[in-house]
Amino acid sequence: MRFKPARLKLSTQEASRPLQTASLHGQLLARLREMVLDGELRPGSPLPERMLCETFGVSRTPLREAFKVLATEGLIALRPHRTPVVTPVDRQEIGHVFELMEALDGLAGRLACRHATADELAKLEAMHADLVRFHHAEQRNDYFRQNQEIHAEITRLARNPVLLASWTAVNAKIYRARAQANYDHARWDASLAEHEAFMTRLRARDAEGFAAALAEHTRVTGIAVLGNLSETAE
Repeated sequence: MRFKPARLKLSTQEASRPLQTASLHGQLLARLREMVLDGELRPGSPLPERMLCETFGVSRTPLREAFKVLATEGLIALRPHRTPVVTPVDRQEIGHVFELMEALDGLAGRLACRHATADELAKLEAMHADLVRFHHAEQRNDYFRQNQEIHAEITRLARNPVLLASWTAVNAKIYRARAQANYDHARWDASLAEHEAFMTRLRARDAEGFAAALAEHTRVTGIAVLGNLSETAE
């Protein structure tokens, strides 16, 4: 069965909110990313430049720069001489990527626990505290972004540039699917509990325990993501 792109539809609320001149690129990027992650821009939707420029009150330059970033995150597909589209989600590929991510997170956790300084762990604790606050306030988008930053920070603390580059590239392939897993409140609660569990291991400088807990968190997240994709496809 061939995939048929869906038509682009923007809410009247979006059309009535032109972007401010300050930090134009950042605002535009955040708005488009949120629309893809929230499902307002559905898989297969075309992204016509003229329409989006008129909607957000921007020129093509910041729009194209935002497109480049979204393409590196795997959220849209840039096609030579054709209109960009929101990328479809391939469930089988997502499953394979999570298997690899589980291994990468385990390695990152082991190395980070060994190499992180006290100051770096304090920064991670502050990031975790913000994560808890976002959960309690039910700020899903803020929670997801903070969640991603925590995982990225752990990988940076591993002090292995090859691992960081690999992790970043692999994570981009599951960015959107991972965000959708927290739409289920039970999974969202479980995710926070898993973060609490691996942070406890990190505080104890238990490298093997931290690595195992982090990898298990990724494995369970993968199961939730694949389950969500199955329900969406039905």
